Amino acid sequence: VGGPSGVCLAAHEFDRRIDFDDLASTGAFTVFDRTRDLFEVARGYARFFAHESCGFCTPCRVGTELIVRRMDKLAAGFGSLFDEAELHALEQLLHGSTHCGLGANASNPLRDTLARFRPAYERRLVQPRFVPAFDLDAELEPARRVTGRDDPGAHLERMA
Repeated sequence: VGGPSGVCLAAHEFDRRIDFDDLASTGAFTVFDRTRDLFEVARGYARFFAHESCGFCTPCRVGTELIVRRMDKLAAGFGSLFDEAELHALEQLLHGSTHCGLGANASNPLRDTLARFRPAYERRLVQPRFVPAFDLDAELEPARRVTGRDDPGAHLERMA
């Protein structure tokens, strides 16, 4: 309700009223059925807000980009409870410290989908502990190509 910066409701909340006391709206409504992945919807909105940030204030300029990176990490299958906690912290940061309405509302899709559609995030949490987003072995691939090495000694073991 209200577009990307509005409120994301679950089906059981459809009895709420569109008015200033309950759900203020700009008149924009987007309805998704069960086939849509609400994590991917929120991720798309996060990319939109990161792109639209004017860059004036640091919380919006950096915060929106960090949200995109964390969500990309979850989408790539490297998410952990640490990343979820970081997303919560970023959401709160944007709501309380940005200069304009875009920054203040940029994390609304994240906040609402985390609260109302948590399973969309949980299925992307591969491990409860920290999982780094940086893959050193993958970064060494160009060096292996240059040296012509692809033996076991040219690869790093992945931490379990």
